Amino acid sequence: MNDLNDKKKMTDKKADGTRKKIVKSPEKTSSSEDYECLCPCKKYIVGEFSVGCEQCERFWHYGCVGLRGLTEEMGGLLENWLCPDCFESPHSYKEVALTSSENYSVDNRAVRAIIKEELQLFAPKLTNSLNDVINGNTEKTVNKAVHLYSEVTAKSQKKVIEDLSTAQASENVISKVQTKMHTDAYERNLRKHNLCVLKVPESKKATSKERQEEDAKFCLETLKIEKKDFISCHRAGKPDPQKPDYFRPLIIKTADEESVNYYSNHGKGWKESSYWINLDLCRADREIRFLARKERKKRQDGVAKKSGLKNP
Repeated sequence: MNDLNDKKKMTDKKADGTRKKIVKSPEKTSSSEDYECLCPCKKYIVGEFSVGCEQCERFWHYGCVGLRGLTEEMGGLLENWLCPDCFESPHSYKEVALTSSENYSVDNRAVRAIIKEELQLFAPKLTNSLNDVINGNTEKTVNKAVHLYSEVTAKSQKKVIEDLSTAQASENVISKVQTKMHTDAYERNLRKHNLCVLKVPESKKATSKERQEEDAKFCLETLKIEKKDFISCHRAGKPDPQKPDYFRPLIIKTADEESVNYYSNHGKGWKESSYWINLDLCRADREIRFLARKERKKRQDGVAKKSGLKNP
């Protein structure tokens, strides 16, 4: 027993008289059962290293202070190590104000607004329920309070679901609009060298080749499109046997955009031999021009109406 106490004392001091940082529990022997554990946990662990606190000078097992895995040499490199009882954090953990720019994000504000709204709706009803509890009707009041809270929560959840549905719907709308824009751009690129002529009688020839030759002859002779500017022509759509008086639009492919601008009068349309030569527009552009004409006609009718009132 005296040998063990002497060994314990030797672990606290180096040979030169200075205090040793790291000590190791002795191997378990018949005499080591009486060894006093230096760590506050008071558990004897064979071969476990202990590190000494610079302030209270108590020793702590590596495993008790989160240093498990360190060797004796690594532990010896620790400087001014303080145990959990002596260590004080230099940081102050004050509650951050809700109005700070770092934590008060848009999402946080939305969540807090929903919680605040729920509490405002629930508080007066809860007060009434507590009054009922005081009067003695506990079971009925608890059921009522749970029911009221479920109603308030359900309304908030419904609002959140509706908001999410709106956001999802907006994403779907944006996706459809983007797809439509890409489609329109593709159609414009395909039609940029094309002209369109309406109400041109269709040939009654038997073969499609003969009918195309008739349409090409019409373009060169009647519409007076020069041969160097003419590439080909075709009819848009399929013939409708139920509409014998309907003639499919004649689409004329020209050599370049300069030819398109020339024969369409720069997109305004050109009348040649009672036939209007227009641009071959995609559906979106046709709708835009239709709405523009409709708005222009509306303004003209308004001006004419005002003029009629001034000059009866």
